[in-house]
Amino acid sequence: MTLRRVTCALALPLLPLVLLIGTLIAPSDSTDNGPQLAAAAAHGSRWVAAAACELLGAVLLALAVMAIVGAVRDRGVGLANAGGVLGVLGSLGLCFISLHHWFIYALASTDSVTALHVLHRLDNSAGPIAFPMMFAGPISLVVCAAAAVRAGILPRWTIAGAVVFFVADMLPIPAAEEIQMIVGVATFGFAAARLLRPHTATAPRARAALAVE
Repeated sequence: MTLRRVTCALALPLLPLVLLIGTLIAPSDSTDNGPQLAAAAAHGSRWVAAAACELLGAVLLALAVMAIVGAVRDRGVGLANAGGVLGVLGSLGLCFISLHHWFIYALASTDSVTALHVLHRLDNSAGPIAFPMMFAGPISLVVCAAAAVRAGILPRWTIAGAVVFFVADMLPIPAAEEIQMIVGVATFGFAAARLLRPHTATAPRARAALAVE
């Protein structure tokens, strides 16, 4: 078992865990620039820590996707490759979110009218590029889970867990983000344990065929 394999597999449960920590320490859950500027000005250290968690999440997402792409080598390889591409885009999307929050922190000490004008221009220019990438990350995990199921590495329920991880944040329920991350830790923690078992890169049918031969 290589260090690369262990690192990438552990990134699966660490991704939702780090994002959950960022959610819990963030001083505001508003998506509007005005309240975010006020929160960054009043609670700068917490704001920076939450933005750092998002940036770390971008790295972990790339590693997590690599874990599954590297494990799927026969059946499901097309899905795994598609998930890998989406994972790269999703990692960039998390970087955009983190950097946007860093911009807010940097502008929090300036005149609010000027700061809002700058953020408005930033959102209008970069938003159409960043917005699809924000969805690419969780979608990549669903696609990768499907690839691992097709390869015989994971059970089918992990696809449902990945889907819940994708949609939970969009549901109009209390603590939606917290529920999303808890489901993510459980689902992807199980996936990491399976990936760290010996011979997970070979589907069960392939192993059975080898045994018959």
